[in-house]
Amino acid sequence: MKEILRSIVCLALIGACFPLYAKNYCQAMPQPKKEADTWYVPESAFTKKAANKALDDLKAQVNSKSVHRDFAVHNQLIMVKGYLYKKYLAAFEREFGKEDTALKREFCKFIQTQAYISH
Repeated sequence: MKEILRSIVCLALIGACFPLYAKNYCQAMPQPKKEADTWYVPESAFTKKAANKALDDLKAQVNSKSVHRDFAVHNQLIMVKGYLYKKYLAAFEREFGKEDTALKREFCKFIQTQAYISH
């Protein structure tokens, strides 16, 4: 009995610590079957850690002494924007107890039309 109670308490603590914005708001996009297919960024990839790495990459490009014609910022901007969408959606839901349906639609459209890997 103690083991069951301990497991329930442990699961409750883990659930309380898990961020709300780990939730997926949109339908998953198709996985690429070949290299030429569109490689969508999965919603779960939009994390604070990924957004900060993208910002660091952008900062490195801005502050670099060398300049290349083939600069790539699409992927970094997508990671930051996707994280900010999820962060705002989670904050709205925590504050008001419901989803911001207009922004959720906008986010899902972003996932479908812009959130892909560019190379």
